Amino acid sequence: MTPSTDSPSPSTDSPSPSPSTLAEVDAPITGVRAWAFEAMVSFGTAVLFAASCIAIRVYTPNRAGQISALSSMALRFCVLAIVFIAILYLVAKKRNDAAFAKTTRWVCAALAGMATGMIGGGVLVALRGTPYGLNAMGGDAGALISWTYAIHRGDEIPPMYPPLALHIFHKYSHLVGLPPEFSLKHLQILGTLAFGPFAYLSWRLLLSPTWALGIGVISCLPLVEPYKPFPNLMLVVFLPLALLFLRTIQGLEARTTRQIAKAATAYGLAFGVMFLMYSGWFKWAAPGLLVTTLMILPWRTARRHCFYLFAITGAVFLVITWRHLGGLLLDPASKIADNYIYFDTKVEPMYFAMWRNDLPGMAGVGQWPPHGELGGVGLFTILLIIGFGMAMALGHKTLLVACLVPMMLGAWLSRFWYAHLMWETKLVQLYPRTTPLILYCMIVLTGYALYWMFQRVPMSHPLRGRTGVLGAVCALAFLYCSTGSALSERYMPVSTDPPGPGWLTMNAYQANWASKPKRRQSEALPWVRRVAPTPIPALAPAALAPATGAAPAPAPAPTAATAPASTSAPAPVPTSAPSPAPSMGPAPAPAP
Repeated sequence: MTPSTDSPSPSTDSPSPSPSTLAEVDAPITGVRAWAFEAMVSFGTAVLFAASCIAIRVYTPNRAGQISALSSMALRFCVLAIVFIAILYLVAKKRNDAAFAKTTRWVCAALAGMATGMIGGGVLVALRGTPYGLNAMGGDAGALISWTYAIHRGDEIPPMYPPLALHIFHKYSHLVGLPPEFSLKHLQILGTLAFGPFAYLSWRLLLSPTWALGIGVISCLPLVEPYKPFPNLMLVVFLPLALLFLRTIQGLEARTTRQIAKAATAYGLAFGVMFLMYSGWFKWAAPGLLVTTLMILPWRTARRHCFYLFAITGAVFLVITWRHLGGLLLDPASKIADNYIYFDTKVEPMYFAMWRNDLPGMAGVGQWPPHGELGGVGLFTILLIIGFGMAMALGHKTLLVACLVPMMLGAWLSRFWYAHLMWETKLVQLYPRTTPLILYCMIVLTGYALYWMFQRVPMSHPLRGRTGVLGAVCALAFLYCSTGSALSERYMPVSTDPPGPGWLTMNAYQANWASKPKRRQSEALPWVRRVAPTPIPALAPAALAPATGAAPAPAPAPTAATAPASTSAPAPVPTSAPSPAPSMGPAPAPAP
């Protein structure tokens, strides 16, 4: 049976939909102008929030400065969230459905920008005082900087690496007039704060504002990676775009040739740009997408339309990516032989709940992955598995399950295949990169399970009205303030062994300290210093009084046996017969 694009139908005893509910009034966005306006609100809020963090002037290598910075960002978030929620509440009291729906769109778009704008502001504050980005010029950051310098000189870059991110890096360095090692800091901050708007706007094409704010932004939080933001940023957009493409395939019968040509051109451009930014997600998702496409393709009823769609999409895709794709397929130098055994390659292959990227390790972690509560499996993983089962039960006929489940299974099988060959080949082949894709699919499936359960709630229930929207916005604002503070705290500078994310920031500070000129003071040379004069020993008062009857006997001359070994210190003064004071002129006459 062909999967349906609609959500599971609610129970038959539910009353007819009321136009006063946001769930029915505000459907997934369709107009380009409305989508562009929400994009302006979301990106503008993220940039303004991060820019406001410039006023936080603390010394973050000190822990007191870090606490002050995190509190300042949380204060900003809470004040803005209270203002947005108060505006939404006042509009809800007016009983104007259209105004409430429009205000909800703006508030949700703004909260999506604040969710990761706070994280971008945290990275900005953490790097305050150093012009370098995370990890300065070490590791992958150093490789990106060296390849950008190669583009500056007109040299070739490695054919296996996606070129678009490097060319954006190159153009931005010229635009701001900074060397790549300094402009990388800007791109890391901008890429971090873009996660929330990208996730919200992508899922907004499929969901209403509150659900796009919930499912879309929550599912992208584990993918936020300020060190190298662009690969995971492409994954955030790739999943909803793949769902839209499959939905277009499923509805080809009702489309004209002109509509198919416009949609195919747009999909070819979008997939081509993402492929040039990071092509790894196409490799891991391709098996599942191929299975889903063969399942839903209307070969019998719209064969010609199918040919138009794939031909135009493929042609536009090849025009954009032919040079990079040809290098990957034909150039022997582009063959990947990944033998980097690092922290995540030693993790149990079934574990996917958290991903530590390709850092050597994490500080303060005694056992990784942490031993879970049920058979070694943690509570978060158990909740995701329950959500997966609920999604399969409630939405087994939907396009979302038909797309995400094969995609996730294909990533799992590829992961196990490369991992089981690691002992024989001593190659990793980037298989830990399947973890973000699997985790993303599981969180989205769990969110949609809640969405389908919510659709079964009667329309007369308060959860389906304005109070439900207000409650959801309040809860999500609280969650995003907490996650923003926690993720910002991870990148506060700290020197640990093994290194963690904070070590990347500390490395930027150390590079800045090493590049500063050292202050020197003039000092006297040791061989021209004057030796301090030997102090005269203090004498007892009795030695200064003249003796009665006879003059004091002179001190015996030192002999070789009694001479001191060093002349640097005066000879000790005997306490029984103190020596007379040194003569400063003729001796005074004895008293009568």
